[in-house]
Amino acid sequence: MDCWLADLVKTHRLQLKTEWNGRLHGEPPSTALATPDILLYRMDATLEGLDSLLRSPSAKRWVDWRPAQLARLHEQCRCGLNPLLAYFKTGGAALDAVLPELGGAGRTTLDQAWLLLAQREIESLCAICRRVGAPALEFAQ
Repeated sequence: MDCWLADLVKTHRLQLKTEWNGRLHGEPPSTALATPDILLYRMDATLEGLDSLLRSPSAKRWVDWRPAQLARLHEQCRCGLNPLLAYFKTGGAALDAVLPELGGAGRTTLDQAWLLLAQREIESLCAICRRVGAPALEFAQ
């Protein structure tokens, strides 16, 4: 997709993780799994996933075909307790804070890649959720 963006994120990785950690600690945890001290151990794997996505030649077609939006991610999680909602929200805000000079097509591509990564992770966790509260399916009789 855009190797120069992947290199830019990698160059600012330590600063990004510090900013992200601070933002995570500023959010009230929705569940025990949303505790910042637990989520911070996911950061390296998440940033590696972002790096892979930004370097993937096929990712551009995927992002264009299925655009992700953070607002829709909240709709995917009917109970609102998915710990990755705040995790990816604060991570996106950290990207904005650490790379404020990035604009135009570069910013759009980075945002799309970040939201696609978030969408994959959040949907995966919500798919195995057993929380009661999601509307029941209705079947024709």
